[in-house]
Amino acid sequence: MPRRHVSTITGYKVFYTEMRIGRPVGAASLVEVPLSLDMLTTGQFDGQANFDVDIGNLKVNTKYRVSVGAYGWAGEGRPSMPRDVSTASQEMCMPPSPPTQPVVMAVSDTELALSWQRGESEGSAPVLHFLVAYIRPEMDTEWTYIREPIETNSMVLKGLIPETEYQFVVRAVNVYGVSPPSHINSPVRTLGTSDVGSGGNGHYSTDSRIKDDDGFDIDDSDYDIFIEELKPFPGITQDNRKSQLRSHSGPSSGRNVVYRMNTVAPPNVTARPVSTTAAVTTSALPDVTDVVFTATSEPRTTLNTTTTAPLTTPSPSATTTTTPAMSPWKGKEPRVYDLTCDDTVCPPDSFCLSDYDSGGSRCHCNLGRRGESCSEVVPVNFPRFYGYSHMTFEPLKNSYQTFQITLEFKAEFEEGLLLYCGENEHGRGDFTSVALVRGKVHYRFNCGTGAAQIVSESRVVLGQWHTVTVFRDGLSGWLRMDNDTPVPGRSQGQYTKITFRSPLYVGGSPSAYWLVRATGANRGFVGCIQSLTINSKATDVRPWPLGRALSGADVGECSDSVCDRVTCASGGACFANRADGYICLCPLGFRGAFCEESFSLSSPLFNETVFSYAVIPWPQSSQSYLSFMEFELTFRPSAPEGTLLYSDDADSGDFLAINLVDRYVEFRFDCGSGGAVIRSEEQISLDTWHELRVSRTAKSGILQVDSQKPMEGMAEGAFTQINCSSPLYIGGVPVYEKTKRTAGVVKPFTGVIQKLILNDRTIPITSGSAGGVNVANSAHPCVESPCANGGTCRPKWDGYECDCPLGYDGRHCQKECGNYCLNTVTEAIEIPQFIGRSYLTYDNRDILKRVSGSRTNLFMRFKSTAKDGLLLWRGDSPMRPNSDFLSMGLQDGALIFSYNLGSGVADIVVNGTFSDGKWHRVKAVRDGQSGKLTVDDYGAKTGRSPGKMRQLNINGPLYVGGMKEIALHTNRQYVGGLVGCVSHFTLSTDYHLALVEDAADGKNINTCSN
Repeated sequence: MPRRHVSTITGYKVFYTEMRIGRPVGAASLVEVPLSLDMLTTGQFDGQANFDVDIGNLKVNTKYRVSVGAYGWAGEGRPSMPRDVSTASQEMCMPPSPPTQPVVMAVSDTELALSWQRGESEGSAPVLHFLVAYIRPEMDTEWTYIREPIETNSMVLKGLIPETEYQFVVRAVNVYGVSPPSHINSPVRTLGTSDVGSGGNGHYSTDSRIKDDDGFDIDDSDYDIFIEELKPFPGITQDNRKSQLRSHSGPSSGRNVVYRMNTVAPPNVTARPVSTTAAVTTSALPDVTDVVFTATSEPRTTLNTTTTAPLTTPSPSATTTTTPAMSPWKGKEPRVYDLTCDDTVCPPDSFCLSDYDSGGSRCHCNLGRRGESCSEVVPVNFPRFYGYSHMTFEPLKNSYQTFQITLEFKAEFEEGLLLYCGENEHGRGDFTSVALVRGKVHYRFNCGTGAAQIVSESRVVLGQWHTVTVFRDGLSGWLRMDNDTPVPGRSQGQYTKITFRSPLYVGGSPSAYWLVRATGANRGFVGCIQSLTINSKATDVRPWPLGRALSGADVGECSDSVCDRVTCASGGACFANRADGYICLCPLGFRGAFCEESFSLSSPLFNETVFSYAVIPWPQSSQSYLSFMEFELTFRPSAPEGTLLYSDDADSGDFLAINLVDRYVEFRFDCGSGGAVIRSEEQISLDTWHELRVSRTAKSGILQVDSQKPMEGMAEGAFTQINCSSPLYIGGVPVYEKTKRTAGVVKPFTGVIQKLILNDRTIPITSGSAGGVNVANSAHPCVESPCANGGTCRPKWDGYECDCPLGYDGRHCQKECGNYCLNTVTEAIEIPQFIGRSYLTYDNRDILKRVSGSRTNLFMRFKSTAKDGLLLWRGDSPMRPNSDFLSMGLQDGALIFSYNLGSGVADIVVNGTFSDGKWHRVKAVRDGQSGKLTVDDYGAKTGRSPGKMRQLNINGPLYVGGMKEIALHTNRQYVGGLVGCVSHFTLSTDYHLALVEDAADGKNINTCSN
């Protein structure tokens, strides 16, 4: 196409025609692209302007002939040479799904750390990299895009503005296009002076450009924005990769790498000139294909005709790079060189720092890697340090005036830096440190005018665990090791506050060699660290985002060999719960140090310290719970945090979770298009019994604890069903890192879970198909099996009830044959008494045939002391929607005769005073669809079932006085059985039942007292 001065061109026209067998099909279509002044004055690059035009609604897998022509004030130019371009098939050119919402954490006043996960689908090709954009909602009106593509799932963004809110979106890129943006995170604010500290008295400032007396002239105030790409964490599959941060003193290029991506494409995301080729992209919508054309003119500007943020389509062509060979090391110690870092090529997953012991350099394995070439994955739970190691955490927060830090460690060498955080990484100005110096613990802090030096009275014992606590308030501080008396100290000068801007380094520091004047140690710590507590809050020392460690160098794992010689019995598994300790994870029904003892579980006790949880399959298929589920739990918590219940879907974002969070109960769920978080109105008490009910209908949820106000909430998005592929986890989960990020499942529950009901079906945690780990018995009477003669103990908070088999009675089922203690049940109980959780059941064919078919006639006498209770029931087993049944019972004082023949329910009601404890006569007759109910002298009531069905077709047994799982089988028409007595039960006018003698089974039957 002829090159013309840009002022003569006012727009372009793109002509395209569908081709078939080498010939055009129909007239050419036209897309007009007028130019604006903004397009011509922004984004010029090398004297050219680049325009991207997306054409949609094309046919899949179809060839088009394309040409481009320019027009201006003088008229239209000649179109370019036509070129044939084919759209790809639908399944062959899909861009990725959007990544998950980024998790953002403030690292310092100028740094934010991000982590995200890949979307549900990579599209039609692997994800190449991610594009990250941010906005400052208080300041910006447009997004700022990071120039470099990010190849891992995490990054840290540096050089940001202190005390400023940022929000982020992430897009995934494959060769076919860019995904839609992720959900935007809630605003996260960089730290300010109130978080990282400030100079004492408001006058103290540090000139970081002053040359220190150590001979270094380093400017610590680098506010250029740059990023650090984060390597994948070990032990995580490619489907669920986590990432880590790397320590670095500054941007390698020394330049600002953030820019406004309004007109220019980022590196590796290229658009091709139409004179050479045309990039083809298929939309995620069915049967819609986009062809992206690029026209070239002067100056070169990028034009995107869509209304979304401008992102060009990446080229399918691959770029091949040659990786330099790793530098060989000399000597026995791997990755130690006599070269400078500039001349050293480190292996993958490592970085170079100067090694002042050898006079050269050392390649340090990233956190989570080890081995000669850093290729071995190591999960870090209890970090081991080697004298040249370190871990990096965010700076101390809210500690400029006062702080308290506790470390539990085991040393293997008498010298080494345990902890450092300061105004900078070089020990100049404000700082605090804990180090081993000649076998004693040295605690130092400096508010800017002179350091306090506090030394422990006792020496550390190598190979033995010690706990050291350091405290500071203003100028004063103290150190305490183990149970020794605290040693006090005081810093010099008048300034009382410490500015913390450097990371918190644990086990060493990248510049430990040069910190000797400040800290007393010129090398890192050698040994293990068990725990770190800052300001009374335990710090998870695992790598971020699982824990709080942002990065590290050559960190090992202390518990590597703890389980090597341990064998847990009964299918148990050894688990390192300390740097040098273990527990056996015992399956349900086993206990002991090695799971060697079996026991009967009756009152499940969960304990966070032994990682307890139970696992139970859903009682019915997942289809039964897609749109509705209701849980009832009876529990007694002993800790303010923990997971009560969890389940999710491996192939989608669906999940449901019930958690304790700071003594509030939270119900979280996601139907796949956005979550809901419903929290109890009030906190609950610990070591007290609570009744919880949560329900979900479509995307609406309700939570009620005890007598608190019911709380309601609704999930986001349009989806209304939840499909859970995992079983139900109770009290915890096996692997917390594999739960959905928004579920809030972070730690096990501690306490007792006594009862779990799902959709009116009791879910036993103690037997059957339940499994689990380290679930013990609580101190409850049911543990001692107080019910005799085959009775079942039913826990009821701190008390219990015994469900007695037919023929036994009493609080502990100790009485035989009722109160008469005769040889046969028949003579003992002629008129049975029911207590609300009693029943008699019949399976004799002569009886059942009289409660089915086209006609039913029954008569009985009853008395009741309760307004509600089931008298009689026969229905399908298991019950199905709209299946046949026949029932009679009391509801709010009224007697109701109900039946369903398969085409609808008939309810015949007689109102009266039937809970007066007096005997009442009732006769119920059904003839086909017609029914009649007569009670005493109240007169007869009639009714008729809808539809055309006339037969009662039932395969289940007949229940009298109650039944198993009443609420479940009666669809909550009844929730309890009769409280009273039944006699003179007659079927078909002449078939008299001996209520107890003819019964096949029963529960809690006593003799009725007249």
